[in-house]
Amino acid sequence: MTKFFVMNLRREVSSAGEYGLVPLLFVAGALVCVPARAVEGDTFTPYATYGVNYDDNLLRQPDYVRDSGTAVSDRWTRAAVGVRMDKEIGRQKLTADLSANHSEYERFNQFNNDGQELKANWNWVLGNQFSGNVGTSYSKALTPFEDFRSLEPNMRVQQRNYIDASWRLHPSWQINTAYSRYDLRYELESQQPAERTLNTADIGFDYLASSGNKVGIVFRHAEGEYAYAPINTYSQNEVKAKVDWQITGKTFVQFLGGWAKREYTTNPQRDSSVPSARLTAYWQATAKTAVSLGVWREIGATDDLAANYASNRGISLASTWDATSKIRVDALLTSEKRDYNGVSVIQGLAPLDRADDYRNAVLGITYKPTRHLGIRASVYRTQLDSNITSATYRTDGVKLSTRYEF
Repeated sequence: MTKFFVMNLRREVSSAGEYGLVPLLFVAGALVCVPARAVEGDTFTPYATYGVNYDDNLLRQPDYVRDSGTAVSDRWTRAAVGVRMDKEIGRQKLTADLSANHSEYERFNQFNNDGQELKANWNWVLGNQFSGNVGTSYSKALTPFEDFRSLEPNMRVQQRNYIDASWRLHPSWQINTAYSRYDLRYELESQQPAERTLNTADIGFDYLASSGNKVGIVFRHAEGEYAYAPINTYSQNEVKAKVDWQITGKTFVQFLGGWAKREYTTNPQRDSSVPSARLTAYWQATAKTAVSLGVWREIGATDDLAANYASNRGISLASTWDATSKIRVDALLTSEKRDYNGVSVIQGLAPLDRADDYRNAVLGITYKPTRHLGIRASVYRTQLDSNITSATYRTDGVKLSTRYEF
């Protein structure tokens, strides 16, 4: 079995291309660094998944298209194989998850595709004062239909490399710094104007209370570059307060919020300065039930070529219930209002004066009959109401998936 997954890793390296090679080599190097005897234990966990899905509005079309009799629903399957690594070497911890997947659609078979995913992280520690992470993530997948409604398939590649470090210079004070680079690329030439590279650098400090709670401040500088639409290249500066606070033994709150200022290299009349914040609260209601609440107001990226960002205000409520030792029930409700900035990505394209109201509800159940096998079923409803009639849609779907860990 181990030989099979090593061969699969080699195939992934050879087929990943320009954007996937670096992260795949990263995880391959991490695997080599682990002593050979570790393979015999739980360091490596090969797995396989298989799922069957149905969506009654796969193409995210408005009601008038569906009512006309146009076929918009579909069933599809998704199979994947992968290997997960979790290894501690002294005080260092290496984690990685590498997988390859294949999806087949029953009606719209032009969307059949092969994808890859990778996540790898090295949680490092140096002495008693320095710690941090070095990691990467890579994904090649079909662009979600919410972002690209077309009968033409469009694969996208996302890659993120990051490094962060913390220096505890005093029992009550800590300095933090971080850097990340995010790259987004599309297979279709028509979508190249939405491709972007985002470089982000952070520096800040925390006050560490003896209770374990933490408050601090973060200064962030970001550079967003649109290689095929330089009109949207920008720089952004942020200053935010952050709080990690254990209110009670069962309640924990996280907050990150402040001010963000975005400036464009061209057309400075588009510059903006807006508040940006996210609050998340966790409550362990009982030994078997947990609830989380999220509230946010942020500037979000959009893949719509008629707007280069949206101001998003949203709320989410999630809950999990361990019904038995083998059955878990979970639910998620999300509501978000999106106000598009009305500046088009492509010069000459009419900008959007658009406002959306997005809602999503998911109910799922997971059954784990054995230590190695997991079965999950879920249903969902998604609805988008917009002042742009053609953007409005609603859909219902069902997903059934299995996962076996060897």
